Formats: sequence, C-alpha cells, structure tokens
Amino acid sequence: MDARDARRVSFSASKVSQVIRALIGDHPSERDVRRRWLEAVAVRTTASRPDLSESIREILGVGPVGEDYLKGLTIGEVGVCYEALLALMHRDDRRSSGQFFTPDDAAQFMAKQSLDFDEGHWLDPCCGVGNLSWHLTSVQVDPGAFVRDRLTLVDLDDAALRTAIVLIGSDWADAGDQDALRSLSARSQQRDFLSSARVPAHDYVIVNPPYARAKERSDLETGRTRDLFAYFLERVALTSRGFIAVTPASYLAASKFQPLRDVIDRIYGGGHVFAFDNVPDTLFRGYKFGSKNTSKTNFVRAAVTVCAPAHTSWKITPIIRWQAAEREAMFSECHLLLAPRRIGPHGEWAKLGPGMEAVWDSLQRAETVVADLVVNRETPWALDVGLTPRYYISATYRRLDRASKATLFFADEEARDRAALVLNSSLPYLWWRALDGGVTLPRRVLMSTPVPDFAINRCLIAALRDSEARNLVVKLNAGRENQNVKHPEDLVRALDRWVLRGEHDTRLLYASNMFPLARISFLSAISPIDKGASVGGVRKQRVRQTA
Repeated sequence: MDARDARRVSFSASKVSQVIRALIGDHPSERDVRRRWLEAVAVRTTASRPDLSESIREILGVGPVGEDYLKGLTIGEVGVCYEALLALMHRDDRRSSGQFFTPDDAAQFMAKQSLDFDEGHWLDPCCGVGNLSWHLTSVQVDPGAFVRDRLTLVDLDDAALRTAIVLIGSDWADAGDQDALRSLSARSQQRDFLSSARVPAHDYVIVNPPYARAKERSDLETGRTRDLFAYFLERVALTSRGFIAVTPASYLAASKFQPLRDVIDRIYGGGHVFAFDNVPDTLFRGYKFGSKNTSKTNFVRAAVTVCAPAHTSWKITPIIRWQAAEREAMFSECHLLLAPRRIGPHGEWAKLGPGMEAVWDSLQRAETVVADLVVNRETPWALDVGLTPRYYISATYRRLDRASKATLFFADEEARDRAALVLNSSLPYLWWRALDGGVTLPRRVLMSTPVPDFAINRCLIAALRDSEARNLVVKLNAGRENQNVKHPEDLVRALDRWVLRGEHDTRLLYASNMFPLARISFLSAISPIDKGASVGGVRKQRVRQTA
C-alpha cells in the first residue's frame, strides 16, 4: 500500500489485535513493550525509506527488529494500535483517560480546513503517534518543506512522540533529506502542554486534546470546568493565531463551559463549528481497548472548531446526522450546513440549520416561555414530557409510564393547553437540538422554550388527545418499558403552522440521515401541503392503533 494513501479509512479491530498480541507476547514489562513498539516502527519506516534509515535510528533510539507488524496499516490504525497497547497495560489508570483516536477520514477532514489559513508554522500539542499532523502534512503544497521547517510536535509520551516524528518524516520528507527528520525532532518537545513552560513558537494549532476530568486550576479562566480539553483550548487560544480542534460538542452549550466560549469569542473574530451527532453513525469510529465498560464503541458527540485569521464572523452547523454508508458524502457536504451563529438565552452557541435564522430570531423575541406557564404545585392541569428525546419531543395529557420524564403543572386549563400546543409542535425539538441535543432534555432548555402569542385552537387540542390514544409507543430501555407518544407528521405540521405562523421546512431537523443533501434539498421551499378535508388544519388519515 502506498504510505501516502490517506483515502482508506476502514478500521479493523482484528488487525489491531494481531499487532497487540505480537508485541505483548508473554506479558513482558512495559519497558520491553515500548522497545518492541519502537522496533516495529523502525521496521516499517526503514523498509519504506532506506534513504532515511540513519536519522530514523537516531530518533527512535533502536534499529529494526522482527517482522513488519505495522505493514499495510493506515496512520489512524497505527494510532489505535499504540493506544490499545497503553490501554491494555494500564487498564485501571486509563478507564477515564478520555483519549479517543482520530479516524483517518475525520483527521483528513480537519486537515483540509487548514487550506483556509495563511502559510505559517503549525503545532500539534498532544500529537500521539501523529495522525492529525500526518494528514495536515498531506494537504500541504510542499509536504517535504513543511516537515523540515513548519511543523512542531508535542506530547507527554516519549515513545509516541518519537513515533510521530518518524512516521510523518518517513512518509513525507523529500528523498534523502535526513535533516528534515532531524529538524522536526529538534523542534519537537516531550512535555506537558499545560505546564508553565513557554509554548514552542508557532502560528497555528491542530489538536485532539484529551477528554478527561482534571483538578480545578485557579490560573485558567476555564479552571472551574475541571475538564482537560477546556484547559487545552484556552491555552491554544491564548498562544495561537488560529486553530483546528476536535472536542466534545458539550462545550457549545453546557453552562460550565461559558468561560471557554467567552475566551474563544474574545480572542477570535470568527470561526466555523461543525457539530456531529453520535447516531446513526459517530465521528469517532473505533474501539475502546482496555475499557471495562460493556459498550466498547466510542460514542462521543464531537465538534470540530476552526478559527482561521480569515474568518470574520461565526458560523455553526446544526447537529449533523448521517448513516455510515453516507460518511464520505457527509464530510464532503457538511460545510453547506454552516449558518450564522445565534446565542441562546443562557449563552449557548445555538446549532441551527440554514434557513432557520428568521424562525429563531422570532422565537427569541417571544415574551413568554414555558417556565412562565408552570406552577410549583400539583394541580388538575398537567402534562408529561419525556426527558430522553432522540428524534422527537412530545407532551401528553395522559400520565406516561416511563423512567425519565417531567410532569409539568399549570394554574389553569388555558395555560396547560397553550403549553400542549407548543410542546407537541417542532418548536421544542428545534430548541433542544439547537441548545443541547445530548442524551437528555435539560430543565434549563425545557423551561426556556418560547411560547409564541397565538389563540388556543380547540380543534388541534382535540386532535392531540385523539392522537395520544392512537399513537402510544413503548420502547425497552435497560430492561424497563418506557411509554411515549409519537404524533403523526401531519399533526405536527399543523401545529407548526399554528404555533410558528406559516410553513417551515423541518425535514433537515428530523432527518436521521442528512446526506446527500440533495435528497432533502433544504434550500428549496417546502411544497404546499394539501389541506383537503381537515379538522383544525389536520388532514384526516388512517393511523395504526396501539394494542
């Protein structure tokens, strides 16, 4: 396989397992495993670049020994092998380490964002075995010169750092350019990026920081978040002219990350943020080797944040959903989903789809929110709201038998019915996806949901009650049956017309697979809905009855 082929993005757990078994053998010491690893790296790189074998040996501190266990693996798969070795040698220590390797296609997507940056010096402050920087090098006009003069690597792990230098250098240095590897090695540092030592000179940063809890730090604005990735991003922002980072998407909305949002906003004049869901597919493909969790797959909801000097305004995507078969189309087209950033009521960076800005601005002007209708005592007027939404949100007059729900009480029938019309429309789902979109519906989001000014439509109220009887759904979760109500699309659209005033194309909002975008054609106007024979704007239809 051509070592420079960045296109193959498949992940093979069996290949990784074969490498691990070969390197661990009969349970040698950690020191022996690291030596064997470096010897395997030497075998791979000296075989492909005999012209650089002298500098490869110098940097690795070992020569090639044994078989070429890493032959045919992409840089991403090599990274998984190394992380898996560490995980299996330190099962207890790494349960909460939060280190997720960047898949090749995701790393390549991030690297291509660098094309929006002017020429400059790049730093990878926690490079691991070099996956991000390998792909960053691959998109440069002159990769050989980039390795020799304009890239610096940092990592706390000496073996990983040596590996990164040699893998990047051997794949991209010009023929016979031993000094390219030596220069890259001389600039790079084994260190903690968060230490008080001066950061190596650079212009830009590309980074996948560790996702792990940390001790509170009084020297950082983000110190009370107690999250390593927030500490990394703050230091990156304070020392760089621009950056490309993949982090948990939680920083866009969670209240505790407001200081991080403030730091980034204060320092940069704009940027692009791509927010990725974790269903049906997830950005971090792969496997959590060494994890004691029964779920071995990485399910982090991730965000790629790009701040380039050329960016003069902020744009952000909705939470992007795609099926595995459309992964390539997703990376190719997701930039079309960028829309001007809006700020939520609690400082959140709202994740909206293109064309929804006017709707959002109108909702922000609403004088009433759900919290204004709710009372803090039990009354005869109540609604149940499921708190684990995925593809819809509803509020029911009937009591739901489910583990996670909120029962909202109201002072009178009119307040309850007004809330019912709002909470069964697309509005709360739009609000939740924009301001959170995680596993649960937080109370801050539910209570801040706007309530536009409209008259109570008794025909729609009757349709909601009828739909509850017909569309009860039950799902098994953690051994428990959980009830909810999923209203038919026609009823939701009728509610949208009443609550949101007019026609709105919500296909992108509800799509479980947004790609290719031509399928949804989110820029086109929605076709007029045949109002036909209707009750309160709801088309009569046959609905499957619940047993």
